[in-house]
Amino acid sequence: MTPEKLAENELRDTRLALYQAERQLLEAEMRVDYYRNVLSFLEAISADGVEKVADTQRQKPSVQLQGPQRVTPDISSYRGAA
Repeated sequence: MTPEKLAENELRDTRLALYQAERQLLEAEMRVDYYRNVLSFLEAISADGVEKVADTQRQKPSVQLQGPQRVTPDISSYRGAA
């Protein structure tokens, strides 16, 4: 194997590892958001009682899901981008 072929293989493997790490990070952020929401909900029930929290939940307009709040870098700023 030539050094160039080794570099190509390492580049492919490293890109895959980066993709997997980014995916794990996004999944972890989703779990953190979920547990924060559950904690907040349970704290509200403990403080205000079930009836008041239920009434408050009924009065809220439907919540639209949003994407991740994390800012992603512009790929074109990376070296070698065309």
